[in-house]
Amino acid sequence: MNITRQQWLFAAKIYASAMLAYFVAVEIGLTNPYWSMVTCCVLSNPLSGAVRARATYRFAGTLFAGLFSLLLSAWLASEPFILMIVTGLVASTILALSFADRTPRAYSLQLAGVTILLVLVAYIGQPEHMFTMVVTRVVEICIGILSVTFVDTLFFPGTTQPMLQSRVDNWVRDLKTWRNDCLAGIADHSTDSDRLAVLNDVSSLSQLVSTIKRDHAVDRQTRQAVIALQSQIMKMIPTISALGQAIHNLSSETRERLLPSLESLKTNNGALEVQPIKIPGEVYHQSSPWEKLVLNRIQLLLNQHIQDWEYVTAFQRLMEGKPIHGFMRYAAMKAKAFPLPPDTGLMSRMFVGILLTYSLLSAVWYLTGWTQGPNLVLLGVVAISFFGASDEPGIAITHFGRFAFISTFTAFILGYLLLPLVNSQTSFLVIMAAFMLPMGIWASGNPLAMLVLALSLSNVNFQNHYAPFDIGFFLESSVATLTGIFVAFVAVALCRRWGAQHVLQHLLKREQKDQQALTHKFDDIAVEKYVARSLDRMALQVSRLGATLGKDSLILLTQLRASIITAKLRQLMSSEHSMSSTLQPMLQTLSQNRSSQPPLTDELLRQIDLNIQRANHENQSTVLYLLTGLRIALYPTAPHWTPSYA
Repeated sequence: MNITRQQWLFAAKIYASAMLAYFVAVEIGLTNPYWSMVTCCVLSNPLSGAVRARATYRFAGTLFAGLFSLLLSAWLASEPFILMIVTGLVASTILALSFADRTPRAYSLQLAGVTILLVLVAYIGQPEHMFTMVVTRVVEICIGILSVTFVDTLFFPGTTQPMLQSRVDNWVRDLKTWRNDCLAGIADHSTDSDRLAVLNDVSSLSQLVSTIKRDHAVDRQTRQAVIALQSQIMKMIPTISALGQAIHNLSSETRERLLPSLESLKTNNGALEVQPIKIPGEVYHQSSPWEKLVLNRIQLLLNQHIQDWEYVTAFQRLMEGKPIHGFMRYAAMKAKAFPLPPDTGLMSRMFVGILLTYSLLSAVWYLTGWTQGPNLVLLGVVAISFFGASDEPGIAITHFGRFAFISTFTAFILGYLLLPLVNSQTSFLVIMAAFMLPMGIWASGNPLAMLVLALSLSNVNFQNHYAPFDIGFFLESSVATLTGIFVAFVAVALCRRWGAQHVLQHLLKREQKDQQALTHKFDDIAVEKYVARSLDRMALQVSRLGATLGKDSLILLTQLRASIITAKLRQLMSSEHSMSSTLQPMLQTLSQNRSSQPPLTDELLRQIDLNIQRANHENQSTVLYLLTGLRIALYPTAPHWTPSYA
């Protein structure tokens, strides 16, 4: 096995921060110094920004949970049974709410829910010790936070700057490739999933924003430039897709005549300003009436794309520290990360699953009187809260259980074979290095290995003077841990359907609901929110299907474009447009097709053509532009529209 310098460095930083936290906690006489060590382990990350972000969220979650636990215990100290019920409801609610935030900020709510359980459940029969326990835990967590942050800052802090630059380069390169394929009229289904991979990669930046903000090596200008670039690229994807489908809808002869006009766009994509493209008159003269409408749409889409690309170029220059126009700089500094909408369905199902796990384990504890009841409840809730939201929660919880089982052996080795050999601080440091450094190297390549290290340290009686747990107590604790995880596995099986296919079906249902909602509310803000949610759903689908997405990737973008056009047509109707009388039946038919999802009918195509005929006769350019796009999106292979007077 070839161990890299970065792996050694990561392991060394874990070891150094954990030892520093331990000795500080012992020096000031804290009762559970292992909490500080475990905090160092779970907060460690190769990226300094991630360390600081998680440290902030852990402190906030622990402090909130501590204060809330004190208030709750003071209120219900004389009613332990009611306190147990209220604790389960409150912790389940907080943990479920963590799924509403799909960024690392959710860690704060996760820690709050777990800490409430750790405090109230473990000390439910000892309310007089609650205050001391809360203060001790907060102090020990703070020691761990300060230790890991100090060591990370002192020894080779890791920055996201190279990763950001690499991402931006990949985004722009892939976007250029996609755009150039569209300009050439290429619509190969085998490349669609690769194109939409850009969408997934760009949207994933939203999950890193909190990390970037706490990376001191990335200044605010660079950070905002990347965020603005992300927002701009997401905005451009529907336009590029519409442009590609419109060009592909032309005959091969018309495309050949159009291509020379598009060459300047390919060769000048690095310039700050690109002149608008004018399709030559001879291209129009040699085209059919339908193709003239398509060319008009292409003309508008091209110039919109040119404006969008100027912003991309400007934001790239801003990231490199080069001067740009003042209004573009202002736009970048005000940009916000692409929103990641919450999945309320998942949130509600997780609430039921977490509460069921808590209830079942609490019932086992109550009926058996098991002394390991608090540990039983805590680990079961942790298992479902941290691992139950994946597409395959059973597999994720099983992995968690497997690594928890491994931690039993590693804790036994540390607690009963290695630590009894300690006779001085020096020997303690040597033995802990022999244990933690290999574990840290393992954790650098497998995040769940960090779980083994954290659980191992939690299951060892770390005090100023080490005395191992009674072996029976140790084994009983391990059995309680595995029992809790097993109950979590059962609970998640009862509350959720497993598999990526089910998630995809859920995403499609949400897409249909949002499309239907646009029939009632279709102002600019509603359309903008719909586009954001739809693009996010596409990114989630691409992340699950990847290269197997195939032709479905084109359908996703087609549905998005059709929904945007339909909403804009409804906006025109709401302003008492002259064509409202003929647009209304068409939109009504389209709405019925969307609600029941049958195949698109010839009647709908006839209505679209009828509206194109009237808009062309009345020279309604805006309506023509929208109807042309709608016909291309819904009926890309239909015979070309022909005016009745031709």
